[in-house]
Amino acid sequence: MKIIFDLDGTLICSKKRLYKLFCDLVKSKELGFDEYWNLKFMGNTNQDILKNRFNYSLVEITEFIDHWMINIESDTYLKMDSLIPGVADFLDKISQNNELYICTARQSISQVTEQLADLGILVFFRNVYVTEQKRTKIQLLIDSGLDLSENDLFIGDTGHDILTGKEFGMTTIAVLSGFMSEAKLELYTPDYIVNDITVLEI
Repeated sequence: MKIIFDLDGTLICSKKRLYKLFCDLVKSKELGFDEYWNLKFMGNTNQDILKNRFNYSLVEITEFIDHWMINIESDTYLKMDSLIPGVADFLDKISQNNELYICTARQSISQVTEQLADLGILVFFRNVYVTEQKRTKIQLLIDSGLDLSENDLFIGDTGHDILTGKEFGMTTIAVLSGFMSEAKLELYTPDYIVNDITVLEI
């Protein structure tokens, strides 16, 4: 069986990194960690938060996004990420009898592979597909040449992940370890919703 994983929120916890960069760019910690993530879980984007909580203009929001994209995958911030507890053991177990892949919307292939190696999980994957913000996940998988079917799994934490898996007729699993609430994920009708990948019996 082929199993395709999203990265952020599915295999690793990047909440600290995203919150820290948000505060650094806004130059304020007026918005606490829990409050920030509660807003995100309710479907608010950074742009929404900047406009509604910090009265940012469109020009200021554009500048924020530009700086965000420049910094979000820098070594300084990536070092704030951590594996979701139990992920390494889970991947080790299921990689014995399945083909594992990552499909992520990150910008840099080299930064992704280096981080996965540093976290000790790169060895479990047949390939790592990175959009580089140039292609969609769907296009990446089309270009990969992988033969995907309902017998394969797409696991991710966003609606986009679920729609990507459905595009290929795959069984879709949404996890609650990432950036969307269960109520929001249900709108995309995944086949299953679980707390995190380590509870899966594969």
